[in-house]
Amino acid sequence: MEQTSSVSYPNVLVLRYLRRTGQVAPEVKMKAHQFVNLGYQRLLTFESPTGGFNWWGNGEPGNIVLTGLGIQQFDEMSKVHEVDRGIIDRSRRWLARKQAGDGSWDRESHLHGYNMALGTSKLRTTSYLLWSLLQTGDRGPHVSRGVSYVKQHLQDAEGDVYSLALAANALALWSPKDPVTTRLLGELYKLRKADPKTRATYWETKGDTATYSRGAAASIETTALVAMAMMRVGAYTGAVNSALGFLVQNKGAYGNWESTQATILALKALLLAMGGTSSNTSMEATVLLDGKVVGRERFTDQSSDVLRLIDAGVVGAGEHRVTIKSRGKANVMYQIVGRYFDPWRQTRKAREPLTIKLRYDRGRLKVDDTLTADVEVRYHLRRTTFMVIVDLGIPPGFDVQTADLKRLVRRKLITRYSMTGRQITLYVGEMRPDRPLRLTYHLRAKFPVRAKTPSSTAYEYYTPDVRGVQQPQLLEVVKR
Repeated sequence: MEQTSSVSYPNVLVLRYLRRTGQVAPEVKMKAHQFVNLGYQRLLTFESPTGGFNWWGNGEPGNIVLTGLGIQQFDEMSKVHEVDRGIIDRSRRWLARKQAGDGSWDRESHLHGYNMALGTSKLRTTSYLLWSLLQTGDRGPHVSRGVSYVKQHLQDAEGDVYSLALAANALALWSPKDPVTTRLLGELYKLRKADPKTRATYWETKGDTATYSRGAAASIETTALVAMAMMRVGAYTGAVNSALGFLVQNKGAYGNWESTQATILALKALLLAMGGTSSNTSMEATVLLDGKVVGRERFTDQSSDVLRLIDAGVVGAGEHRVTIKSRGKANVMYQIVGRYFDPWRQTRKAREPLTIKLRYDRGRLKVDDTLTADVEVRYHLRRTTFMVIVDLGIPPGFDVQTADLKRLVRRKLITRYSMTGRQITLYVGEMRPDRPLRLTYHLRAKFPVRAKTPSSTAYEYYTPDVRGVQQPQLLEVVKR
């Protein structure tokens, strides 16, 4: 369900944005609806026969927090696509049955099959589920009991800003004028930080989020959550605007934010902040590189929210100045992205948190020969990690012997695998510093070729900047 959500949820939010701004051209609308419909149909397959949703779409019991994510997603989807509300109602009733007598939901030892990050407190789990239920319009007795539990146990957060942000979103939906809601947002306001470079406002969480994010991704998630809670209450407008600026500044070169959940929450915050397109928009922007014009764009009421890409081409080494000149008025944002390449010997870190070594038994072989690949992945941080992805580059002109990969699943060295034409993706469970992953697989040479393999990478799924890379290797296949 994670992979399905990572594609379908952002598509839903983008379609909502396009509709609200009136920017949906017929061909774009048709394609967007097709993507959303495919995601909807796939998500339905993850409903557990015992209630709720599970990760793999099998007979396993439902996971309460995953079910909270599911009903949030279906509720968002219902605003742009026809959704069977029965699946939301069934899930809400199932969650109500899972509630404890004191109004809480147990902290549950995992979110993913291997992820212990969620199990920090009942407060976090209860806040997350309340937020999900209230977003779908559920205000039943179980929600009221949950709200009472959250109000009485806010002190259990013990400085966990992320959990406080989840609680703030639940309480803001339940009663934005409640004194407890007001006090909680005041406490969060005091915990804000200023980015040392841009002075933008953000909120930092030192622990893991519910989706096992930490570091930059966790800060993006937490900042988006706090901004949403403040917007729903209509408080601290200056901090909210600065926080939205922080989110925009931290968007990646490919239009995403670090991880799947960070991207979803950032989009939700920006969508909530948007009041529609501005009127009387008329502006021409000119982009110059070192004084030379490289592009011009015009913005109107009908096109002000359409993304424009201006490619300055290849530039040489040294300092360069990008200048944007404008005439007229429009509310637009911009981002400058540069790409560059370093020699492999300069890109390796002295101590990567994850290391991967991929060795072939030879560099030269004949057509139809079998190539043996040995892989070793080591995790070096002083903690256990629960979801590592290993992407193994497939050399051009080779077939992977999938029987080897199936055996790795049966031996439980990996949980799953998938393949494309260029890489094998292995889904690994728990990894610890004292337990490296070692495995072997085989490839068959199909035709003569002399080429470098794609690079191979190991990284934490929920914190993708924790990674290690194995540089490409040269292989040569000759005729028999």
